[in-house]
Amino acid sequence: MIPYSELVYFLYVLAILCAIVLVARWRNAAGPYWIAGATAIMLYLQYSSAPLHLAPNLWVPELVAVVVFGLYQWVLVRLALSFKALRRSVLLVPLSILPLVLLKYPIGHSYRFGFTGISYVSFRALDVLWSITDGVIAEVGSLDLLVFMFFFPTISSGPMDRFRRFRGDWRRVRTWADVLDDLNAGIPFVFRGLLYKYVIATLIEQHLLTHAEHGTELHGAIYYAYVYSAHLFFDFAGYSAFAVGVSRWFGVRSPENFKMPWSAPNIREFWNRWHISVSMWFRDHLYMRFVLTASKRKWFPSREITSSVGYFVSFGLMGVWHGHHYLIYGLYHATLMAGYDAWARWRKRHPTLFTAPGWKWVAHFLTINAVVFGLWLFAGHPWLTKEASAKATAAAEALKRK
Repeated sequence: MIPYSELVYFLYVLAILCAIVLVARWRNAAGPYWIAGATAIMLYLQYSSAPLHLAPNLWVPELVAVVVFGLYQWVLVRLALSFKALRRSVLLVPLSILPLVLLKYPIGHSYRFGFTGISYVSFRALDVLWSITDGVIAEVGSLDLLVFMFFFPTISSGPMDRFRRFRGDWRRVRTWADVLDDLNAGIPFVFRGLLYKYVIATLIEQHLLTHAEHGTELHGAIYYAYVYSAHLFFDFAGYSAFAVGVSRWFGVRSPENFKMPWSAPNIREFWNRWHISVSMWFRDHLYMRFVLTASKRKWFPSREITSSVGYFVSFGLMGVWHGHHYLIYGLYHATLMAGYDAWARWRKRHPTLFTAPGWKWVAHFLTINAVVFGLWLFAGHPWLTKEASAKATAAAEALKRK
């Protein structure tokens, strides 16, 4: 059962939600254990029937991998809380992402032990471990950790929440008035998801994306780049809107993932609006850590060089996260970010240049086309054949459900 892609998924969500609403109306309260119970039920429904192929003739339900992964991360968190030496050890992060690495870069062609959404869950576990290492949190309840990692509305498509923020939401005991407020607040997001994914994205796929192989090679590439970018945005933003809306129905204010990214005047602002939760996660946990460490140890002669190298580290790893063949996509955006920073510094030294109103439209035009070209790289040049188009569609699905 694929979240937000099958009618039965919505029916299960609505059935569980109705049960919680009825209990909240009867008791005038809805506590965190209802969210934990709903998550457990949805995890079972989602993963118990999905096959996990350990070997050519051996398979178990994906739910087994979910349970094993959750216990593994729970042990790491307990050890990090108990032993100061481990918190300072360089082994903590590699141990946490080891299951993800083994899944993406398997030992042998038949070895597989993962589940849909393992990337997002791994990043949530890292957020907890880094918060412990930084001294931001000193206590992590077992149920807090497990519900945070596996909260069902966001497990497979994001957004990427933060533990401290999530814990405050899910521990909240909601009154009947709170439940009604959350229901009302979630409805617009769910309807936005319906519009984006099942109307706009579907129309683009049926009437534009399927004809991407027509035309000359150059024209086909340009055509596909824009159509693929539009389809990816509406499809992915639709998933995210569903996740935010359903999260709110269950009392959690998951962060929005898209805020009008195509209106961004520059590439830095674009990444503040596109896949926001993941880009902010990489900024806070990778870019800032690298820049602070490199500055403290004076690895580079200037802050500008340190910042540029930080972009290549964080965006390069973001590309590798999608798969090793997406490294070029990550390095391309790192180049754009470093180039924009150099341009912004130059503009500060020449404040009287490029001040005409028309320049902002030029900047906007360049930003859109730079992003579209990057997504064309992400798609892997699939403009000539239907098989290649299907491959690009599969890549977009993989991006949404890491």
